Amino acid sequence: MNRTLNRKTHALAALSSALLPALLAACGGGAEPEVRAQALVATSVVAPLLDDEGRVQLSDSAAVPADPGARTRSARYATPAQAAQLEAALGARAIPVTVEAGPDGSTAVEVAAGIVFGLQAAHDLPSDAPVLVRGAELRLAATLANRLDDAGLSHVFLVSR
Repeated sequence: MNRTLNRKTHALAALSSALLPALLAACGGGAEPEVRAQALVATSVVAPLLDDEGRVQLSDSAAVPADPGARTRSARYATPAQAAQLEAALGARAIPVTVEAGPDGSTAVEVAAGIVFGLQAAHDLPSDAPVLVRGAELRLAATLANRLDDAGLSHVFLVSR
């Protein structure tokens, strides 16, 4: 009996020593410290734009445009990662819009505003549905964001950078 127990103990020890590195690697614990550090650096935390009750959070300072002319009156900004996270979470309950730059900026803003109001009506969204405004020319996008705020939409974010 003692020999059988001893053999089982040795077999279990051999099996665990063979499997342990694979198990540690599978859970991230067996990698070299440098590899783990690189994985942590590659993982970025994205602050949500809205809290659990749908209230607007403070904007990430990295999302504030450097150009004062591209800032909005409401000061609600989003990084591309934050906008992507919100769109993934809300799907059709978020309204993405891109202001296409052209020879007549005011027409581009009006066209983009029409798209926003059309999507809002088509999906029967309330005035606090998040609107994510993008544009190659941030001043033009900020103009649209201000126009939408003035029209009563309360969760308009300028996506910068």
